Amino acid sequence: MSNTSRPAYFVKQSVNRQFHRFILIDTDSVALARAESIIRRKKSRHSEIMLFSTAKEAIEYMVTEDFTREDADTVVLADLHMPDIDGLDLLDRMGNTFEAMKDRLYIFFFSDSARPDEVKSVLSHIYVIWLFRKPISSENIGKIIDCFQYPL
Repeated sequence: MSNTSRPAYFVKQSVNRQFHRFILIDTDSVALARAESIIRRKKSRHSEIMLFSTAKEAIEYMVTEDFTREDADTVVLADLHMPDIDGLDLLDRMGNTFEAMKDRLYIFFFSDSARPDEVKSVLSHIYVIWLFRKPISSENIGKIIDCFQYPL
């Protein structure tokens, strides 16, 4: 995990949709509120931000047509270690849905205790762009926003 430079994983086709949606998944309500506040300051008060305190709740939403609509670039920020369904399980369960959205989907994980094998596994997933160290910082949110606004 690195917080210093933009990795090659940030390279993605520019789609520049009119609408950006953020889906934040973390069991820590303070971390969710902090991330929402940072996004609102850095991005826009008009971006849709959805907060989920469990991966199960997020999955229930992400299998709906509203999630897969084509007018939005979607950024998913999730804690890698959640008690009900961890980040790797989330990726496995959502594979088909994520495939349908691949050109407008940006997935990032946060963790304060990822083991090297977990880092390797999550970063090898085709839809994951990067894994950041917790706590969520304004700098990292800025990098995430840059990823879909100004692709390399």
